Amino acid sequence: MVCRVAVGGGSPGGWDFFISYTQADRAWAEWIAWTLEEDGHRVLVQAWDFVPGTNWVQGMQAGTRDAARTIAVLSGEYLASVYGGAEWQAAWAADPRGTGRKLLTVRVGECDRPGLLAGVAGVDVAGLGEAAARAAVRAMVAAAVAWQSPGSVDTSR
Repeated sequence: MVCRVAVGGGSPGGWDFFISYTQADRAWAEWIAWTLEEDGHRVLVQAWDFVPGTNWVQGMQAGTRDAARTIAVLSGEYLASVYGGAEWQAAWAADPRGTGRKLLTVRVGECDRPGLLAGVAGVDVAGLGEAAARAAVRAMVAAAVAWQSPGSVDTSR
């Protein structure tokens, strides 16, 4: 059994990942969240963490502000969503050069990456089998987490 902390109740140290998605892609978002949690990451996902009585807008703000990284679950529906756009844009604005790997993308449906989103590298799992999709997501996350900006490299050794 997984014990979760509801948004608004506080999460010690924030989250490793905030999953940004639209309801049409909820199954993908939950699958990505489970994959990351199996690997020991702390994940904020609306489907699990926004319980009755919590403030949805505050939860989204907490996700975009407090998570180390945002994973945008890309599909045509997501790209048409005002809220999805606001969420990926908040992550992009916090790291426009991509040096902190703040915004990661997982394309789950046929869609183009418009505007600034076109320049964000990610993985494409549309049409892949589960094992290949899981491997692609895990490889993306591992590369993002392992990477250090030049300013964060420990040179004291």
